[in-house]
Amino acid sequence: MLFKTITEIKTFLPIGVGNDFNRLKPHITNAENKYIKTLLGTDMYDELLEFYGVLPIANLTDVQLAMNELLLKVQHSLIHLAYFVGYDFLNVSISDAGFQRIESDRVKGLYKYQEDNLKKYFSDAGFNALDSILVYLEQNIQHFTEFKASANWTEFKGSFIPTVDILEKIPYNIFGSRLTFLSLKPHLAFIEDTILRLALGEVIYQEIKAGMILDVIPAKVTAILPYIRKPLIYFATALLMEETGATLGNNGLYFEKLNGNSPDNKIKQPSSEDRILAMIKRNRFIGNSYLDALKSYLLANMDAWEDFSGTTGSLFNRDNTNKKTFWA
Repeated sequence: MLFKTITEIKTFLPIGVGNDFNRLKPHITNAENKYIKTLLGTDMYDELLEFYGVLPIANLTDVQLAMNELLLKVQHSLIHLAYFVGYDFLNVSISDAGFQRIESDRVKGLYKYQEDNLKKYFSDAGFNALDSILVYLEQNIQHFTEFKASANWTEFKGSFIPTVDILEKIPYNIFGSRLTFLSLKPHLAFIEDTILRLALGEVIYQEIKAGMILDVIPAKVTAILPYIRKPLIYFATALLMEETGATLGNNGLYFEKLNGNSPDNKIKQPSSEDRILAMIKRNRFIGNSYLDALKSYLLANMDAWEDFSGTTGSLFNRDNTNKKTFWA
């Protein structure tokens, strides 16, 4: 485990030294197993744990300096995620009589809206820090041979949109939310397989994928990636909104509002049907426009992409005449 004492935790969260570390340990372990080990892979996690076990080290080498910085980023994410996953459990005591809320004459529990805000803080800080870890690993991969040798690295390098940061540079604003990004991932994969792969053709698709995982990405692959990412994100967000019945606002998949005058009476609800349909239609239109731009780019660069067939159209563009089903 990448924490030993409450004093270490105080580096990342302003908690009192009187907190019981043993109450936190199960939640730190759960967060490590569910998020940190999954992100880093077993070998990279074991290497980081071994490095943590021999600290402090005098006169750190360049590799050790990089490892120490990675450790700090991982610990920052880990402790916030530990409080997030263990939040409800940490607020109760368990006895022979069952579960009781922790409260005294001098200390009262939070209002519901305060609990919601605090849980959201832990969630946002923890999940968004996972992206920072990935970006740091990519920028300093020469120091992290275990991660570079893992399947996680190949998957990361081979993804058209591997991080929230890249997504928002397209630009498509999800307000830095990695939770929203994780919700998008299955839809990104579906659009990649059913639209982009067909639009590019198998030969070009495989050439781009092979080029993305190289240490030095070919210039023509780097140049085409923005043209691929733009239709991908707009089609995927349209699909997500269609499935969830919600727009992607700054609160994630749902809008929040207060019901009445009480501050602890905050409710979440999907957006109106008209709003959702309008956003789906808009994103599909933009997606198709960017898909046409991708095809135009390929046609204009046939010397580099001679295998492009010039296919036009997409899953969401077709003539509905005499069809039993139709696309809106």
